[in-house]
This record gives sequence, C-alpha cells and structure tokens, in this order.
Amino acid sequence: MSVARRTAAASAAPPTKSDNNTDPNTNSRHGDESTELLQKKQSSSTTKQSTKNTTTKEPLHLSSTSASTSSSSIRSGILTKRGQAVLCMSLSLAIHLGGYELARAAVMALFTSDGLGFGKSKHETADNTNSNNHQEGGLSALPMAVGCVSPFSVALLWFYAKTLDYGGPAYALRTHTLICAGTQLVSGWILRLLEQFITLSATDSSGEGSATMMLGYALPNVQSMSQPLLFLLFVFQNAYVQLLYAQHWAFISSVLTPSEGTKVFAPIAGLGSIGSTLAAGMVSTLVERVGLIGLLYMAGGAYVMSAVMADLAFGMARRCGCEPKGVMGGDKMEVATAKNKATVSKDHPSDVALSETKQSKPASPKMPCIPCYKKSNIFQQAHALFQRVPVLEALFTEVIVSQCLSSLVNYIYLYKLKATITDDSLRAGWSGNFYAWINGVSGVFQFFIIPIMLKHCEAHRIWLFMPTLMLCCTTYQFATNTSSSGLFGASASFFAIKTMEYSLRGAANEMLYVSLDYESRYLGKKVISLIAGKFGKSAMAAALSVAMVMYGERADTMWYLLATAMVFTFLWFLSSMRLHSLIESSFKS
Repeated sequence: MSVARRTAAASAAPPTKSDNNTDPNTNSRHGDESTELLQKKQSSSTTKQSTKNTTTKEPLHLSSTSASTSSSSIRSGILTKRGQAVLCMSLSLAIHLGGYELARAAVMALFTSDGLGFGKSKHETADNTNSNNHQEGGLSALPMAVGCVSPFSVALLWFYAKTLDYGGPAYALRTHTLICAGTQLVSGWILRLLEQFITLSATDSSGEGSATMMLGYALPNVQSMSQPLLFLLFVFQNAYVQLLYAQHWAFISSVLTPSEGTKVFAPIAGLGSIGSTLAAGMVSTLVERVGLIGLLYMAGGAYVMSAVMADLAFGMARRCGCEPKGVMGGDKMEVATAKNKATVSKDHPSDVALSETKQSKPASPKMPCIPCYKKSNIFQQAHALFQRVPVLEALFTEVIVSQCLSSLVNYIYLYKLKATITDDSLRAGWSGNFYAWINGVSGVFQFFIIPIMLKHCEAHRIWLFMPTLMLCCTTYQFATNTSSSGLFGASASFFAIKTMEYSLRGAANEMLYVSLDYESRYLGKKVISLIAGKFGKSAMAAALSVAMVMYGERADTMWYLLATAMVFTFLWFLSSMRLHSLIESSFKS
C-alpha cells in the first residue's frame, strides 16, 4: 500500500475521544471563536495522526512496481529505516557466509592432514612423499563426522530455543554468532600451540636420530588432542551454519511484507552468494600468507563483524517499530511486525491464511493469532506447531526426502567422477570448474530469473517444478548408465539439484515463511532446516555406508544406486504435490 493511500486512510480516521464528546450545539453557544479553536484542534489532531501512521508504516520502496519512480524508489527505499535494517541484515548474512567458507576450507584441510588430523602420520609417509597415498587420509573418519551432525543439530536446536525464549531474536542471533566466532578463535589458538609443539619436536637437533624419535613420541600424543578437537569443530560448523543462516532470513522475513519479499528475496540471496564466492576465491591466496589456522582466525573475525551488522539491523528495526518480537508458544505476538503487515493483509488475505487453522482463527483481519499451549521441550513444541500449521509438517517431510536424494546424487556424482577421471589433479580441476558453474548459474537465478518468475507465477509453483526437473535428470541418468556419457548424466543431476538448492529452494522457502506467524518463522524454520535437512543427509549417508560395507563395489552397484535415486525422486514429487496442495488450499480458504 502506497504512502498516499495510507495517509488518506489516516486522514479519514475517526476523531479522538475528546472530539467525539463535543456537542455542536454547545459550540454554537460559545460563539465563533470557540468553533474556530475547536476546528484548529481537530485539524491538528488529524494531522498528527496522519503523520504518525505514515511514519509507523513506512513502506520499503525496494518493492515498488511503479515505472515512473523505479530508480528513485530503490534509492529512497535503501534510505528508509526499514530498508537500512534489511540491508544491514543482508550484509551480515553475506559476511557470515564468507566466514563459513574460510572456516570450512581450513577445517576440511586440517581434518584430513597428516600432522593434526586423521591422515597418515608423517613418519609413516616419509618414504612416500611423492605418492598420493597421504592425500586419501581422513576419509574413513569423515562419514562418521557427517553422521554426527544430525544429533548435534538436535541439541543445538534445544539450546537455541532456550536462548530465543530468554532474550528474543536479537539476543539469540548475537549469542549464537559470538559463540561460533569464539569457537573458531579458541580452536585456532589451541591448534596453533599443538602445531608448534610438532614443529619443535621435528627440529630438535640434540643428537642423531633424536628428532625422529621425538616426533614419533610427540605426534600420537598431539593427535590424541587435535583429532577430537577437529572432529568436534567439523560437526560444530556444519550444524551451526544452517542455524545462523536461518536466523538471518527469519529477521528479513519478519520485517518485509510478502509483496516486498517477492522483489528482494532473490537479490538478497544473491548477495549472500557473492560473499561466499569471494571468500572461497581468496582461500588459496590467504593460505599462502596466513596458513590454514590463520583462516580460522579470519573466520572468527568475520563472524564478529556479522554479529555487529546484525545488531545494527535489529536496532534500526526497533527504532522504526518493525522489530520481530514475541514469545514462543503464542503467549505474545510480534506487535510491531504485525502492524507492518496489517496493511498487506487487506489487499492480500492469503498472506495470513497459512497461519490459520480451524482451531486458530485470527482475532482480527490484520493479525493472525497464535493459540497458547503448554510446552515442555522442543519436540513437543514442534509437534504442536505442525498440528496447528499443517503446511510446515508437509515442508518437513519434503525437506527430508529431497535431502536424502541430494546426498545420494552427490555420492553417485563422486563415484562416477573418480571412475572416469583417475588423475587426482585433473579430477580436482574438473570439480573446481564444476562448482564454479553451479555458483555462477545460481547467481543468475537469484538476481535475474527468480524475480521474473515471481512476477508471472505464484511462488508455490516452484515446489512442483523442482522434482519434475530432477525426475527428468535421474531418468536420463538411469538410461545412459552404461554408455560413455555416464559422467555427464551424473553431473547433470548433481548440477540441477545443487543449483535449485542454492536458488529456487531458498526463494520458495522464504516466500512461504514470510506469510506465516512468528513461531513458524523462528521455531518452525529451525526445526525444518536443522533436523529435517541434516537428518535426511545423515540417514542416506549411513545407508550408503552400510550398503558399501555389505555389498562392496560390484558391477551392478551403480544400477541399484540409480534405481534408488529414481524412487526417491518420485517420493520427492509426491511430497511436493502434498505441500503445493496445502499451500493452494490455504490461499483459497
């Protein structure tokens, strides 16, 4: 709703209580002077009310569709307090993703290293420095670490719910971001000490052979401390990245209205992709200057900067009256955010339809109510939330199935890549270029294609498009399994699902969450992103590990893997149809 419409609505508002109690006959008895004073008073009161309404419901001009004011609207939208709050949180998100890329590169390299990690020890590979055997170290511990991400995410979600209940969204985001930053800094400091101990032991020249003996004694003792630390750090960062990412988006979804989100969600996601791409591209240069452990320090600093930008965003939102507020379970509502979305609900009643059920009807057409219910733990809260908002339960199922398929397609891609390109250097170069194309195409979708799509079709249509495309890819891959284009089919499937995860799924998720209530955006999003997403990948990884141990790499192994991929693609299509149906029925009700 434009400023002019809101100002006109405010000008037509009824007078104040004192004005309503004024009798016109009494005014005439007091003469023309009293009548003139009263008219001035009413005019002043109406002007103040109009100014107040215009200021409180300040529109975010980034979403303006007027052709005559398109360029000026974008500039003025950034200058508004709500626009500045969204911009600060978007920069916080981009910095956070950049820090994650630095931490991921450092932890993954240290995890598989010979000295501190799970690779072969240096004294075992001293005579084989020119071989590639030591490059394969650490792979046996990696599946176990991936499997531990899901249970750790459950514990992390419980802790997050406690912090959210205690201090609200701003406190929760600041606390968890600083915890993540402190973990990187402290872990880097400990690993630096352990690395220096190995270096001193290796350079000891007190006698012939003493360096080798000292290293042989020190290395196992150092690894007994560094390996558990790196194991926990790997699990920690993989569980935390999704939590912090979801919290940034929860703020943006709460501040923006659905119509505004249609215009800016994709560019915001593209800004995050730029941050992660720039950081990933600088890794090789930074490693030469600061080393792997230095990357952990830089990642910790990036997380601190992200926390500062997030605090600025919450402060700006607080000053303009659009800060997300509320208590889990519906004891309170985010009053300020509801005021911002009140005007949108008049023109788009479907924006609040997803939050309403037969047991939960809105108290007013402007603000969906949340029923109060007694809760004792995070699982009971999630169960009650899914009962109240069935679309979240459908999304939970859809995410589990899609992430199972994603993990399986990833494994098939790596299997085919290793079988086709046996040289490690060539395989690494091919894989690097492949991921560069994924990031590039995802950026094009986020900045250009998705905004155009959302102008011409509803966002929930994306849920049907994604599994349909994957069904075509997996069918082609299954049909060309025995041909020379097997790697192309595997790459096409993996390329499609990763590109959709980075672009289409993010836009569809946020367009769904922005139409829901406070608890759905904060608790529901965390349950789905942390538990459903991690559980799907962990479950498929565990199943693949068991299958490889029991059956090994037989000639027909790939056939069974591809057949399983087609089955999961069909299950994904069914779960997406159910989700699409629930969203569409909510719009019609």
